Amino acid sequence: MHLYFIKVLLLFWIPGVALTIGIWSRLTHAERRAYWITCGLMAVISFGMEYVYLWLDIWNFSEARDPLLGIRIWGAPIEEFEFWFGASPFILGLYLIFRRWLVRPARRVRHAR
Repeated sequence: MHLYFIKVLLLFWIPGVALTIGIWSRLTHAERRAYWITCGLMAVISFGMEYVYLWLDIWNFSEARDPLLGIRIWGAPIEEFEFWFGASPFILGLYLIFRRWLVRPARRVRHAR
């Protein structure tokens, strides 16, 4: 069974998509643009980080405990990209929701005339 693939799907992709859909209509145009720019930057950075970590032997993959799907992108398993590309929208969605709940709007101060 491909537990790593299923776990990432259940822990990041499904909640990430749900969070994003839930908050999307409340976002301004600038917030939506910032969301996509941040997701894009994180995708590029994490794609590079994956290969640096593999090259430096910081981590490797053992299929003894959990078999991988067998799909690889230049030697790295597809599950890693599922993780990297799923975590960013999930974390950004959490950030946007917590920001909405926890940040109170500034109070208007009336100036005496």
